[in-house]
Amino acid sequence: MLLIRQRVVVVIALSVMVFTATISVLIGLSSAPSAFAANEGFVVTSSDAPTIFSSRVEMDLVTILDSLDNITGVSPEVFAFSEWDSDTFVVRGVDFERISSVGPAIDDQVLSGLSDGSVPDALIGDRLLSRMGFDLPATIVLVGSYNSKMDLVRISDSFSSGSPLDDELLVPLSVARYLSDTPEDMASIIRLSTNEPAWLSGLLSPESARFALFDMHISKSEVVIGESITVSASVRNWGGSEGSISIDLSVDGVSAWQISVSIDPYSTEAVSHALSFSSIGAHEIEMSIGGDFPVSLNSSVDVVEPYIVMESPGSVMDGSTFSVKVYTYDGAPVQDAIITIPTPTPSTNATDDEGVSELLADAVGEFTLVVDMTGTDYGSYDVVRRPSTIQVLDPSVYPDEFLPVVSAFSLSPLSIKESEESYGSAMVDNLGILTGVYELEVFVDGSLERVISIPLDSAQSRSVSFILDSLSPGTHVVQVGDFSMSLEVQPWFVDDSDIVRLVIRYGGSNSLSSAGSIPIYQAAKISQGNVAVALFALGAISGLLATLAIVSVFSKEVHEGRRRLGIIKAIGASASATRKLVFSQAFMRGLMGAAIGLVAGIACAIALVRSGVFVVFGHSLDFDISLGPIMMILAGAISISLVSALVSAEMAVRETAISSIRDLSQENISSIDIDTLLRE
Repeated sequence: MLLIRQRVVVVIALSVMVFTATISVLIGLSSAPSAFAANEGFVVTSSDAPTIFSSRVEMDLVTILDSLDNITGVSPEVFAFSEWDSDTFVVRGVDFERISSVGPAIDDQVLSGLSDGSVPDALIGDRLLSRMGFDLPATIVLVGSYNSKMDLVRISDSFSSGSPLDDELLVPLSVARYLSDTPEDMASIIRLSTNEPAWLSGLLSPESARFALFDMHISKSEVVIGESITVSASVRNWGGSEGSISIDLSVDGVSAWQISVSIDPYSTEAVSHALSFSSIGAHEIEMSIGGDFPVSLNSSVDVVEPYIVMESPGSVMDGSTFSVKVYTYDGAPVQDAIITIPTPTPSTNATDDEGVSELLADAVGEFTLVVDMTGTDYGSYDVVRRPSTIQVLDPSVYPDEFLPVVSAFSLSPLSIKESEESYGSAMVDNLGILTGVYELEVFVDGSLERVISIPLDSAQSRSVSFILDSLSPGTHVVQVGDFSMSLEVQPWFVDDSDIVRLVIRYGGSNSLSSAGSIPIYQAAKISQGNVAVALFALGAISGLLATLAIVSVFSKEVHEGRRRLGIIKAIGASASATRKLVFSQAFMRGLMGAAIGLVAGIACAIALVRSGVFVVFGHSLDFDISLGPIMMILAGAISISLVSALVSAEMAVRETAISSIRDLSQENISSIDIDTLLRE
């Protein structure tokens, strides 16, 4: 008996077609941001950036990534939007020599045709060129994304890569930075490729706790016996889980201290320990951690006999006063030291709380200053004189002008670790009669590092000090006046320095995503939650409409078949037999309608996507639906059909046979053939 007619198939097919097409487009929309990664490799973005356009990644990460053996390509890129003839499109700033190393590949002949003229060359994707509709080559004006800046580019050629890049305009990095106000040392993203994806994910974006030891620091590089120093370092957990790590401190290869620290994800902890030494000489200090990422940091300390430094000008004018500074080996001022210049009328004075003594030069000649440490705590210390003698000059033979010269310069220490400091000291003499201000220039490797203003009286000498820090590893030449000295800066990191720097500086501060899984909120200027709600709402509405349509048609079919059900029950059919009859027919109709609707829906979605009517974030939407969603849609449509039919059938079988056929007298009874009805 036919209870569910063929027309049900049409309604189910149409409902499933609309639902399938909608879901297919929504799935394509949810993956649209992967277009910014060109669907290739991995992408490093700033983890706290609300959008991919506001992401800022430091360019020196490119250098570090380049140095790693497992990285096969690195491409820094900067995003901006622009408009042409009311058509908004993506401007991607790239390094044309790097982009193909990550992919997608761009024809070498197209890349080789780029020139370095006054107007920068650009390349346009073939899909964007089709939308914009002008002939090449063409010079166009690009407007800034978030400002009123404009720049000219010459579009020299087009390219076809079979990727989302075909919807973009590729320009030099400098152009995109100008349009988007991105600093020179920043990029929006860094795309990279690797021959070891698991290794890269574990390095930059590990789920478990991963530790690195860095920034080891010693409070003093030179100490005396029994003097305490502090050794400190920082430990970073750049993994996604809390964990513990043991840190070991050893002196001359012997363990001196060990501590275990627990660190939250993406956090840094500082550790420190005090040390003292009982023997003179150089002592090696090492801090290390083990685990999956072992790091050892080394430094050294010189243990010396204590000494005193006395600094004086190399020369002064007769009849002038001058300053002498006395300090300990570690820079602490020495108070109450008695300083004497042994002229015929000796001048004597004690150092003040800053270690400075003012003396009078009253005779021409060369003299050796005398220091008496009896009234200080340093009576047994050796005294180092810088310089060893002082020249008292006759002012009558010197010009009536301001004539400053640098008479002495020293650096201490001459070898430091990265992030340590070296202390510079210079003596400046005014060899003229007039007063003035001398601008002391300190150069490092030929570049001006700082300027110090020094007021000088007639024939006066003054000592000035400064600190050099934040110098990169290597040998640096420090020049002051006519003096120059070499300063060696040693790196902290001994093993795997590039990798250590990478995870310390960038681990946890950037997010690493595969090209196909960039969160949509990084491309849309709305929150991730709002996007998720919007996509869910659209899908839910489409699914609800399809469900209502299927439920309605089955309810109508069963309702119109109540007369047939009544007759079946009147001749003795049981409720279970009735349900079985309805189930088998509903299953076949539902399966047929769902299959037809599914195929039609996918075909409709493909046609809509290929028509180019969907442009999301400047890119043509790609059709993207996998076997999983297809099977879920098919199973859902069949389930809705079965549930709808069974609910309606259950309501029908609960009625009595008489109530089901009570209206037969009002219908055309003669048209009903029981045999035909039963055969159906």
